[in-house]
Amino acid sequence: MPLIIHRIIVHYLDKKERTTEANIDYSSEMLAIDDFATKLAEELHNSISANSSIKNAAFKEDETNTFTIRLNDYLDDSTDDKFVLFSKSLDLLKTQVEKQQFAKGGYYLFSDYSINSSRYIAVVLLRKKSGINIIKEGDKYTLDGAENINIEKIAMAARLNYDIFNNTRDDRKYLAIITTQSDGEVSEYFKKWVLAAGMIKNTVNTERLMSIIKTISLPIDEDGNEISRSDFQRNVYDYVRTNAGRRVNIYDLSDHFYGSDSRNAIKDFADANKIVLDPEFKVGGKWKNLISIKVSVPGIILNVDYDKINENDVDVQEDLIVIRSPELAAQISKRYKQVTFLDEQ
Repeated sequence: MPLIIHRIIVHYLDKKERTTEANIDYSSEMLAIDDFATKLAEELHNSISANSSIKNAAFKEDETNTFTIRLNDYLDDSTDDKFVLFSKSLDLLKTQVEKQQFAKGGYYLFSDYSINSSRYIAVVLLRKKSGINIIKEGDKYTLDGAENINIEKIAMAARLNYDIFNNTRDDRKYLAIITTQSDGEVSEYFKKWVLAAGMIKNTVNTERLMSIIKTISLPIDEDGNEISRSDFQRNVYDYVRTNAGRRVNIYDLSDHFYGSDSRNAIKDFADANKIVLDPEFKVGGKWKNLISIKVSVPGIILNVDYDKINENDVDVQEDLIVIRSPELAAQISKRYKQVTFLDEQ
């Protein structure tokens, strides 16, 4: 279904880098909902969804501020006045920004729209170099429809999936938070403004990606054959380990192993299995558990997952290996007896 804008407005927060003073130039009216505005909202929606720095979050429990109170008031009674009032919660962000010497201002675009039968409330920060021309006409900001839309990286954004937020039986995260900070973390002042919480920790992202790599369909090698699971896991481990900062981008990872036509392979698998995963993150210390250690001597072959080498599972001593597994012992005993029985016949 095409995107339908319900309400949209833009304000300008004026803040220079290395200063602690900020001002807001509010628009007196909402933007006209025309083809250009609709195209812009669609481009921004797609840009947020595809942004590698997206973080899945929710609102802080048992805490409110101007942003969340006015947002809920608007959702309860979706009028033009309530929407404009919600957008003026930018006053609260201004007080946060003024405390940050290196923070910069820009155009804050608030929108309420529906696409593909889902409703979204989005707040997007657009810098002056965002590939869109915003001009002031009288007391209101307007979009210059003569410009071509060319959305560069979104500076910051928060997008509420209303359908998930409004469904008490759906425990998925309903807030998508965007940042372009070099460390991949969300700006504290922006996070405080929208009261975002519950972002997925790198350790959890790591565990979930490892689970996907251990179960997703295997890639095909140059001869058209599936590579083995252990080889795939080792190759993925090495690919991420050699990246600067050990950061992994699931789209690049899919591209590398499944081809450019399947950049969404991991994302699609995660969605199909209801696994919530950030598109980009730094792998945690458990990443080494993705690999297995394969060793052999004549007549004996061992293939052991890294995390199974411990005193409770596979206890490696100086000249002795103790495998503590009743299940494995039972399987070997059963197979051994079967072979012995056949030999006696």
